Amino acid sequence: MEKRLFLAIGLSIMVVWLWSAAAPKPQIGQKDSGLSQIVETKSGAGVQDILSPAFPPSQLSTQSSVQNDQISEKIEILESDELLVEFSNIGASINRVTIKNYDTSLPITKIASISEYENFPFILDWVSDSEISYSYDSDELKITKSYIVDEDSYIIRSFIKIYNKSNMSKLISIESGGYTIEMSNLNKKDSEEAHKVGRDKSLFEYAIYSSEGIHRKGSAFKFSEKERKRGSGNVNWIGFRSRYFCALIKPQYDTNGYRISPIDDNKLKVGVQSKETAILPQNSVQFDSIIYVGPEKTSTLKEYGLGFEKIKRYYRFGLLDGISKIIGGLMEFIYKIIPNWGISIILISVIIYFSMYPLTLKGMLSMKKMQSLQPMIVKLKEKYKDNPQKMNKEMMALYKEHKVNPLGGCLPMLLQMPVFIGLYQVLWRSVSFKGAKFLWIKDLSEPDRLFMLPFSLPILGNEFNLLPIIMIVVMFFQQKLSSKNMVITDPSQAAQQKMMTTIMPVFLGFIFYKFASGLTLYFTMFYIFSTFTQWKMSKVKKEA
Repeated sequence: MEKRLFLAIGLSIMVVWLWSAAAPKPQIGQKDSGLSQIVETKSGAGVQDILSPAFPPSQLSTQSSVQNDQISEKIEILESDELLVEFSNIGASINRVTIKNYDTSLPITKIASISEYENFPFILDWVSDSEISYSYDSDELKITKSYIVDEDSYIIRSFIKIYNKSNMSKLISIESGGYTIEMSNLNKKDSEEAHKVGRDKSLFEYAIYSSEGIHRKGSAFKFSEKERKRGSGNVNWIGFRSRYFCALIKPQYDTNGYRISPIDDNKLKVGVQSKETAILPQNSVQFDSIIYVGPEKTSTLKEYGLGFEKIKRYYRFGLLDGISKIIGGLMEFIYKIIPNWGISIILISVIIYFSMYPLTLKGMLSMKKMQSLQPMIVKLKEKYKDNPQKMNKEMMALYKEHKVNPLGGCLPMLLQMPVFIGLYQVLWRSVSFKGAKFLWIKDLSEPDRLFMLPFSLPILGNEFNLLPIIMIVVMFFQQKLSSKNMVITDPSQAAQQKMMTTIMPVFLGFIFYKFASGLTLYFTMFYIFSTFTQWKMSKVKKEA
């Protein structure tokens, strides 16, 4: 049973690993035309609908006619304890947000932009340590975009104010509060960002939480026209997430839908549509948003009380996702008591293994009973080799006589698999492990890298990772004990078992060699406990 369990675990991890590395085939998309409405009304006059951008270029002052290639972009940077935020005068939007403690940023740009005005020049009105304001003037309207970067949180506050300078009322609807996913650099094989992100880009996902539910798209690094979508209803937030981090934009105004607009196979825009709002002459209306850019950590996301924690998901399948979240919550609880993530991983391995120990032991005992019957089963096969039906009948009678369930060794293994699969994602995606140290390991989210080799090995590279080697050695002894506990009467099966004793540890060691050391640490502990269990089973007398 143990052999099958370990094989199943290895294959499951391999499937998950291969799945995470898979990418959808790219399809070139077309640029979205993007229509909003502006309606002018006069006393005693009818209403005329004009399909155009929210603020038509024809109504802007002569400065709007300046060609974009003649405009120089000017970047302003605001810094808080947690974030480094880059603002651009082009579109008066956020170009990039760096999460300081982790020295990382997400591949999204033009955050909080106004649709159709991402490339228009705004004038910088003023800037301070934590606030900045831009404006854009036309003959009839004035657009002001202001931002406040909170000092000690991952929050940026966005304020869009539209002032009606004319003597006519206006009914407007804008598409704003969105972002553009930019993957051009990440999809270049020789780029530094592509090398840094690697297979983690398959974990990129954009999501929209509206009254329709949560719309998600995984592997969000290649885009196609099939993704074009216009959703209706109130929008709670729109977001983007990677392996460890997420960006979320929460509109503080009335909305009536969202739009997903692929630009090409490397770019995609997500925007929020506001409800139509009337602006009286010489009056203004404001569209505010709360922007979060930081770690995808449940406790941190819940602090804001805006439903941001709903973006976190490990699996599409509800059971696996629920198990993963329970394990993640348990690990955070352990960390509060013992603030060391390496020790937390060891303790969670103890809790999970020994909580399932009765199932493991039951399965192993059932398998041992099955093995004790092997000599009699071999005789039955020889005796009734020309009568399969009679042979099966006699075998079932033999199982019944000795009270052996043929599936008894497999069922406990199947019950444990959801826990292993759920745990895999928790250990793989937990931002808490990023930068966490344990013994010689400098970062539990990366391979342990005891030292660098002066040469590079095929596939393995130039890193010497000690933990996977320890896991191989432990698993080798576990496999040796397992083979001693088995009763094998067929010489060919004995040869296969001997081969598996060597191949299986090397196979799993190869898979784990470049995995996060936190994940490898857990499975090393798992195999240590399994070795102990196999040793204990070797003390059980074989049944006659």
